[in-house]
Amino acid sequence: MGSSRGKGGKGTYALEARHLTLSWDGGVHVIVHDVSLRLGVGEVVCLVGRSGCGKTTIMHALSGLSRPLKGSVCLHGEDVTGIPGRVSYMLQKDLLLPSKRIIDNVCLPLVLGGMSVLDARAKAEPLFERFGLAGTQRRWPDELSGGMRQRAAFLRTYLMGNDVVLLDEPFSALDALTRTDLRGWYCNMARELDIATLAITHDVDEAVTMAGRIYVLGGDPSHGEPSRVVAQVKVGRPQATADAGEFALTPEFLAAKREVLACLG
Repeated sequence: MGSSRGKGGKGTYALEARHLTLSWDGGVHVIVHDVSLRLGVGEVVCLVGRSGCGKTTIMHALSGLSRPLKGSVCLHGEDVTGIPGRVSYMLQKDLLLPSKRIIDNVCLPLVLGGMSVLDARAKAEPLFERFGLAGTQRRWPDELSGGMRQRAAFLRTYLMGNDVVLLDEPFSALDALTRTDLRGWYCNMARELDIATLAITHDVDEAVTMAGRIYVLGGDPSHGEPSRVVAQVKVGRPQATADAGEFALTPEFLAAKREVLACLG
């Protein structure tokens, strides 16, 4: 498995999509038209849009799981269009294997990449405390709460060795308090580990809380109107306001939320 961690070059973006046009049926029905996105090194960016507008379709193209009809995807300036495994992609469900203990679940990317089980465990073990998972190594997935399972899934994603992570609604299955805590924890970890993150979400509050920039998709592919980026909203954060709960009460938060909602119509 190729690793992109630490490959950031001067003047390049961690991830860049250039003029993507996407379809599931070879071009008969275009879902996304001429979409360009940029993600800086260590940056957290969100992509929002109504259900069915093609957000997950874009993620599949960015992750190399599908090829665009037109356009390209570049990782640190290198064309990786249609090449899977170069960025980490985490789905809404944690997808932990019930037959494996947590330590072996998080080690899967290392083992699949050719590392021995013992070496993989030795590499993963020191990270458990850092990811808030101390003491869970020998536990089974069904013994963990939803939030702890997501932390394990994040650790597994980190061990893929890529410095670009795509998140597809990773917090949506959690209760409100756990969701708030976990997304704050993730953003802090992403900054600490210098991970660039593109997350898709239906939750405008979540997008404004997490991201420095938000891409807004508009369109209705089910009625023949391919989606496109209709706006890019920059989120201004007061320097003195680091806590997400405090930020949600600021004029800057409300202004960004109002702008995103207006763009969504």
